[in-house]
Amino acid sequence: MPHSNQVTEILHDGIKTATNEAAAAGLINIADIEPFTIKPRYVCDSRGVFYIGTKTIEGETAEADPLRLSDTIDLVGSGADADGNYYRVIQYRDKLTRQNKTAAIPAADIGTNQGWQRLQAWGITILSGRTKRERLADYLQEQGSKTQYIITQTAGWNNGAYILPSGEIIQPSNQDTKIIYHGDKSQAAAYQQSGSLEQWQAEIAQYAAGNSRLCLALGTAFAAPLLSLLNAEAGGFHLYGDSSDGKTTAARVALSVWGNPSETLMTWQGTGLAFSNTAAARNDGLLVLDEINQAAPRVIGNTVYGIMNGINKAQGAKDGGNRHQSRWRVLLLSTGEKTPDSIMQGLHDTEWNAGQAARLPSIPAFAKHGIYDTLHHHASGAELSEHLQQAAAHYHGTAGCAFIRQINTDTPAKVQERINAFMQTMPELSGQARRVAKRFALAAAALELAAPVTSLAAGVGMAGVKQCFDAWLARTGAGKHEDMRIIKQTGDFMQVNADSLRFIGWNDQQPHTNTNHAGYRKEAATQDGEPQYWIIPAVFESEICQSFETQKVCAVLNEIGWLVKPEKGWKQKKYRKGRFYVLEGIEPPESTNQD
Repeated sequence: MPHSNQVTEILHDGIKTATNEAAAAGLINIADIEPFTIKPRYVCDSRGVFYIGTKTIEGETAEADPLRLSDTIDLVGSGADADGNYYRVIQYRDKLTRQNKTAAIPAADIGTNQGWQRLQAWGITILSGRTKRERLADYLQEQGSKTQYIITQTAGWNNGAYILPSGEIIQPSNQDTKIIYHGDKSQAAAYQQSGSLEQWQAEIAQYAAGNSRLCLALGTAFAAPLLSLLNAEAGGFHLYGDSSDGKTTAARVALSVWGNPSETLMTWQGTGLAFSNTAAARNDGLLVLDEINQAAPRVIGNTVYGIMNGINKAQGAKDGGNRHQSRWRVLLLSTGEKTPDSIMQGLHDTEWNAGQAARLPSIPAFAKHGIYDTLHHHASGAELSEHLQQAAAHYHGTAGCAFIRQINTDTPAKVQERINAFMQTMPELSGQARRVAKRFALAAAALELAAPVTSLAAGVGMAGVKQCFDAWLARTGAGKHEDMRIIKQTGDFMQVNADSLRFIGWNDQQPHTNTNHAGYRKEAATQDGEPQYWIIPAVFESEICQSFETQKVCAVLNEIGWLVKPEKGWKQKKYRKGRFYVLEGIEPPESTNQD
């Protein structure tokens, strides 16, 4: 085999001969051709990356022996992220899987220990020695293709492509967007597919037919990537009930759409910041939090707002300005034995308000056999839950990818059509209740749109999710959450205090002394023979109104016929006793009495 210098000489002589022949034929002008010189160069082949320098032998320039720098690193492009940071895009062969992988290296890391460690962490051999690494750094910066790539640190939709938290990019067959995910891949293994779509349909999806809570779980999973396409607000659902009724099974069924439930299921035991970071990594996707009872009450409210608002806290950068703020949009499926409002009840500095209740409505998990309406030939709900959990552990991740691949430019219109059909079945609802109903409608529409993926019959998704909505409506009513809370806390106050010594009889000549005096009780003062309660303003505003504005509380209680309104203002005058708020009866009028 000839030496490399001999090869160079042969090539040199061949090129010279060909050039002279072309000139003689009048094809080229030798004067316009720069003389051939041997220059340093890089070679990247299956053996690795090599640097071939030059040396002088007897006054002649020749190529030096190849210097191996690393394993094979193909340079396929360059790109920049949203912050303007530049990257080189490489392809390499994974030593374990033997698959080619594409990754982005921050330009600022090239030539640094951090950069070499990043490449070595991917299994790429980087040879030691200062000279070798300097040559390799030059190679990574200057050589290869300059094809432009989009570099993103955010999963979800990006330029028509959908990026899973694993970094896998799904895009229509007629689209070839050059895009690289450079975000959090700590959950990459959890989003690997297992089993076939047909196995997932047979062992998991088919059991949603006739089971409303499973329909809601699957509908939520499929609806998550539709939020951005419809510009819909983030939100979620909370399933609550006894510990053994199958809530966690429903959560695992939902997670099986996208990945391994055992690795993607999270509990409520964590911090708001941790949940926000996870939501950012699962942008345009599903987030499931199990066992809300494990959460600190104050974390619940902050987490719901933090996740649903879709943006992290502003933080200053060390070199001035602010750090880049992560943004996301997710659907949350939560479970627990209690509702968020019952857990947070009684906290003086924290409450479950109307906005949070609209973002995360609570649905009773119990249907007939735990969460199930029908058992599909299984002996019990527990047996069906065991089957679904085992199936989800073996078959997962295929349905979500199949669903994304069927999304096209017509999808938003099709989804909106189904949402409109669902909303036409609704009774008259207040603003907050209508917001909640539209999220149920989105889940129903998504499940119907996913029929080719689930193999469920048309209408199954609509019927199942509508049953869950009816269960929510039966619990909360069509009115406003804040109004119901006002009525409830007024009723709670009256039940505790109406017949106590805090209220003095209207005509008591020698009333008892009570340092916790609340007002006066006037017996048989209404047309129905009910007593009136004249309540001291300070007590009314602090113990009944609590965090609500007094004017709003008065308006709500007056509208249902509980609070008496005089000609001016809201307070009645009692001779020589000042002004009072007046309630008629211990309980609210019968038509509004909250169970």
